[in-house]
Amino acid sequence: MGAVLLLIGAVLVALALFAWNFGGRIAHAVTHPAKERGRLSFFEAYPVGPENIVMLGDSITAGGEWEAILPGARVLNRGIRGDQTDDLLRRLGDVTQGRPRKLFVLIGTNDIGNGVAQDRTVANLSSLLDRVAHDSPGTAIYLQSVLPRDARYRTKIEALNARIAQLAAERALPFLDLYPSFVSPDGGIREELTYDGIHLSGTGYRKWQELVQQHVRS
Repeated sequence: MGAVLLLIGAVLVALALFAWNFGGRIAHAVTHPAKERGRLSFFEAYPVGPENIVMLGDSITAGGEWEAILPGARVLNRGIRGDQTDDLLRRLGDVTQGRPRKLFVLIGTNDIGNGVAQDRTVANLSSLLDRVAHDSPGTAIYLQSVLPRDARYRTKIEALNARIAQLAAERALPFLDLYPSFVSPDGGIREELTYDGIHLSGTGYRKWQELVQQHVRS
């Protein structure tokens, strides 16, 4: 009996260590669906309209108080924590059915963090652009670069941003390169712009506001 209890204890410790080391992936797999359902029900209750400007993305977008960041712009926050490009494609109809005036897309850091192949990320972004062009042809689309995070991701983020820039150029779409204004000399995100190494502080959103507001109001 004692040996069995020791074995169970060892298994529980191993699971705890696994959860600590790979918490980001576990959080996306386990908690994201419930959070997404809650957000989607909100989106359904307050639908996108043709007068709106939509900020579309993951938790970095979701964390912004966009009505305060861009006052008077009739902006809607369509960010969901943990979203990858697959998730954006799945819920894109919520946006395109309202045929918004402008759409600002920032997505990709969770693809990188969860090991999604870069080719898949780019293919998903391409499909997203195709669908917006088909379902909401009057919507102006702005592609934004993925923001820096821990320096170990620098190479992957910069490679993905280069491909996003290329995708925008091929389709004659604006590419808003936020990355240089957020990256630190070591390749991570500037300390004053984040509170946890990936999500933005108030100062971080202020920087984003400086970079995006002229395109929102043009």
